[in-house]
Amino acid sequence: MATTTAIILIGRAHHNDSGINPTHLIRLTENSRPALTLQSIDGKAEPIIIIPTIDNMVDDIYLMISVFILNELNPGKELQTKELKSMYEIFSEQERFGLYEETKALIDKFEIKVVFNILDGSHLLCQIDNIKQYPNDFEITVPYVKKEYSAWSRKVKFTEFKNKEF
Repeated sequence: MATTTAIILIGRAHHNDSGINPTHLIRLTENSRPALTLQSIDGKAEPIIIIPTIDNMVDDIYLMISVFILNELNPGKELQTKELKSMYEIFSEQERFGLYEETKALIDKFEIKVVFNILDGSHLLCQIDNIKQYPNDFEITVPYVKKEYSAWSRKVKFTEFKNKEF
């Protein structure tokens, strides 16, 4: 069963007080196969699910934003398929990297803020430097402390991350 490892909020920063006024969220679920589920905060639209690449997951998140939230990029192919094809299957590497470059240029023209709330065990913890490459406003939250019961050991485990490098 898939587990949520990150919640990404998309919206605008408050012009005086920081924070975010979100309009959408993307939920990253991982385990056997990662998936990105885009939902509007108001709940009026059906969720959109794509299967991202592993190494370019951040780029796939921003591509979703450009196509489905900003409605400014037409990738030429459907990102969401009934068969849940991955981005690897839909686009060649050259096509994907071309779309990623278009996305970066497009994102630079919009005043959006993206907040990455990344949980322990998320693949996005390895891609924080990729997030920093995008020109928009962003915040990244990472694990600080965790208390969790383990069914395997039947014990509660307490973990502090404040000295850990991601």
